Amino acid sequence: MLIPLAALLLAAQQFQVTPAPEWDALFDRSSGWAGADGIYSIPLDGDDRPGGLARTDTLFLFSDTFVGDVLPNGTRRNTAMINNSAALLPRGGFPGGMRFWYPAPGGQPSAVFLPQTPNARPGEWYWPHDGIARGGGLTIFAQRFRSNGAGGNFGFERTGLALIEIPPGSAPPFAGALQHDCPFFLPATAQRASLIFGVGILANTAEAGAPVPDGYLYLYGLREDPAVKKLLVARVLPDELLDFDAWRFYDGTGWSADPERSAVLTGRVSSELSVTPLPDGRFLLVYQQDTIGDRVVAKIGQSPTGPFGDAIELYQCPLPANPQVWAYNAKAHPHLSGPRELLISYNVNAVDFWDHFLYADIYRPRFIRVRW
Repeated sequence: MLIPLAALLLAAQQFQVTPAPEWDALFDRSSGWAGADGIYSIPLDGDDRPGGLARTDTLFLFSDTFVGDVLPNGTRRNTAMINNSAALLPRGGFPGGMRFWYPAPGGQPSAVFLPQTPNARPGEWYWPHDGIARGGGLTIFAQRFRSNGAGGNFGFERTGLALIEIPPGSAPPFAGALQHDCPFFLPATAQRASLIFGVGILANTAEAGAPVPDGYLYLYGLREDPAVKKLLVARVLPDELLDFDAWRFYDGTGWSADPERSAVLTGRVSSELSVTPLPDGRFLLVYQQDTIGDRVVAKIGQSPTGPFGDAIELYQCPLPANPQVWAYNAKAHPHLSGPRELLISYNVNAVDFWDHFLYADIYRPRFIRVRW
């Protein structure tokens, strides 16, 4: 059940939601990096509090990315698609300082991150997910995929999960990065759907500026039941993130070492999402309802594990009927927000892949701003 926006009060104020066109414009480019989805933002000082634009550099991570030219008539030419890319927004550099990165050996665009773990196989690729600055470096979740030969927009399947460890002082192309196979993608069995972790990180730590810190990283995951994705969570101390024996999974009453015992926190969430601490000690889950659609929604939790309340419709994405497009993977960017607001992005994709070449404005992040 959706609760009308007017019925929600937070700190005695109603949510007010408006587009953020200045952020849309930051990703509206005519050459080179020319569109992507899967946008995650990481404050490089590790502080997730609002006001990060003036305080810290920000690393953006993208999944499938178009590289090429956008003509004045809005069509794409000389365009290649790579599986991931990155960008850096220097502190105080909005909007002019944004730099986009992807390797181009021999002039041919390539992904920033290529699978190189022992479990990786030829032909697989990474879609980066959430990450965190720690110990002067970065640690990023990356899901590994391969083509399954089905064709269309969904001709792929997940094959694994990795953690990419980037050393202090490293910039793209991230020389010296280490890749670790992570055991917390569990493929589907006859008894249960697949489980995956790392789709969103809540750093509930003093270093991240959390209002009520407990010192843990909360690593959100999904149980991918047919036609619905359900929210799970693990936690670990920051210094133990790469010690997979130290991870614990919320089982509904406590913390278990067995990911199979993970309890469902809530349902109808999206493949990418965010959980953000609120000033009053509660937590705001932001996602795209039912994974794909036009509804950006939120739920308020009393703790990082919930319980999460009813869905609150924040925004109905304006989507044209021709070409047919769909929205997905809404998430918040707290450190890019101002006081008493939250910047939220969502992605837009086309039913017909070739429409991306006729309408170059489809495949770029869109942004809204939630104020209270």
